[in-house]
Amino acid sequence: MNPLYNILNRQYIQQQAMQQQNHINQVIEINKSANALKDFLEGVDNIQPAYQEMATVAYCEVLKEYMRKHNMI
Repeated sequence: MNPLYNILNRQYIQQQAMQQQNHINQVIEINKSANALKDFLEGVDNIQPAYQEMATVAYCEVLKEYMRKHNMI
């Protein structure tokens, strides 16, 4: 098929637009989660050494629940 035909193909154009929008949405989600991770790590810095073990247990519980939810364990 001649590539120039796709310039006039409405379905092709819509498909390309949807793929581009999905890409943009995924980049936004990556940035959101990266910022959340940064906030989390900055919060960890505020935990005193005497409470770090308690924090580790809490983090492991969150990870375990996530893994259960996504059938990883």
